[in-house]
Amino acid sequence: MTALRFNPLWAFGAFAALVLLGNMFFTVSQTQQVMVVSLGQIVREVDEPGLHIKVPFLHQAVVFDKRILETDSPAEEVQTLDKERVMVDSFTRWRITDTSQFFISVRTVATAQLRLDTIVNSALREEVANVRLVELVDDKRDDVMAKILTRVKSASRGMGIEVVDVRLKRADLPEANSESVFRRMRAERQKEALELRAEGQEEAVKIEAEAEKERTIILAEATRESQTLKGQGDGQSMRITGQAFSRDPDFYKLTRSLEVYHAALTPSSTLMVLDSSAEVLDKFVKP
Repeated sequence: MTALRFNPLWAFGAFAALVLLGNMFFTVSQTQQVMVVSLGQIVREVDEPGLHIKVPFLHQAVVFDKRILETDSPAEEVQTLDKERVMVDSFTRWRITDTSQFFISVRTVATAQLRLDTIVNSALREEVANVRLVELVDDKRDDVMAKILTRVKSASRGMGIEVVDVRLKRADLPEANSESVFRRMRAERQKEALELRAEGQEEAVKIEAEAEKERTIILAEATRESQTLKGQGDGQSMRITGQAFSRDPDFYKLTRSLEVYHAALTPSSTLMVLDSSAEVLDKFVKP
């Protein structure tokens, strides 16, 4: 029985076969899209997950990510509408939507990120220059970012990508002028507060004056109405009394005399001397 002898040709053939098979097949995952390229020219696009075949050595599989990618732009110093220098740091979220256009225009993700940095920084400078510093960090920040996103989408349309969002991570003042800007902003806020307080006090004085005027009018009308009613009541009382007494003059005379007696005879220190023939004493003098 003869022993098998090592043959270098067989070993080389087996190695070549393995290399050939390894270069013939490629896999595509759920999160990937692959472009098969030959000598820099696009052969086909593969979007289906699984195992695929290509011509060994002639074809090259270029893999792109389907997921949303994120690019952090370097911090930039820009100038606002009120001539303030501010450091802005932004990030961009984007994804590849057209692999052919992407491969033709930028080739790689790294190149796309560099292009996006340039586009985003340009849009930031243009839009930030249209707002004041206080607006950028307060009520107009969302509007500024929406305009920047629109600009970036328009400028990157030919790259085969879709820009999902552009956001500011921070917007800080340079250390050299941050303190002076804060002092000015504080002074402006204090001025606005004083103006609002003054307007409030003025409005309060107007309201108080109007209320006092209405109070005076209401009291005058109430007094006039009460005097009118009192006069009508007194007149009606006198009319009723006169009608009652006119029916029996003697009774009226007696009543009036009794009222005089009650007033005159009330205990007091006053001494009264009357003639017995006085009419007022006729009820005391026996006829």
